[in-house]
Amino acid sequence: MTDTRIPLSRDRILTAAVELADAAGVEVMSMRKLAGSLGFEVMSLYNHIANKGDLITGMVDWIAGDMARLDPDRPGKQAVRDMSISAHDVLIEHPWAAPLWTRSMPGPNRLLLMEDLLAAFRRGGFSPRLAHFGFHAITMHIVGFTLQQLNYAETNSATDDAASAFIATLDPEQFPYMIEHVEYHIHDDEGGDFVFILDLILDGLERAKG
Repeated sequence: MTDTRIPLSRDRILTAAVELADAAGVEVMSMRKLAGSLGFEVMSLYNHIANKGDLITGMVDWIAGDMARLDPDRPGKQAVRDMSISAHDVLIEHPWAAPLWTRSMPGPNRLLLMEDLLAAFRRGGFSPRLAHFGFHAITMHIVGFTLQQLNYAETNSATDDAASAFIATLDPEQFPYMIEHVEYHIHDDEGGDFVFILDLILDGLERAKG
């Protein structure tokens, strides 16, 4: 009987793994479940994926491939801004990935993004030292802000009620600004915060360049 299944490849396995993680979270995914979704036995995966760690690294790098590359024809600051917003959007789209970002070695797609960012700073007249600081400021903002935003979103079905209950425990005379801050979280869209803080970072780096 002829086997009519689509042959396995590393890219096909990673695509299926990302789809499973998007649907149910990376925590519940196993090599056996992944193989079953593709219609193969688990041992077939090991012809293309070394182990679970290699799978996770590949998945993170797979979504990095969806992030916009830095456009060398754009002014450096705007190019970094565009790339950062794209990276944030992709990480929000795949919420399992941000917690794994700094725990996985960079693959080829991530390496290109990292090189793009460093190149943008150096071409923009930044010293190696300031490019180093800028690189970490931008990448930490992308991943750190995204993690916080996802954590809020994860509990958002009950967040407003919980936040209101938390405010009720605070003395308005002692904690007026904390109450104001929590109310901001309830009523305002945090998506705009990412860009606002990103612009502060970029403006600060430009001033530091002199």
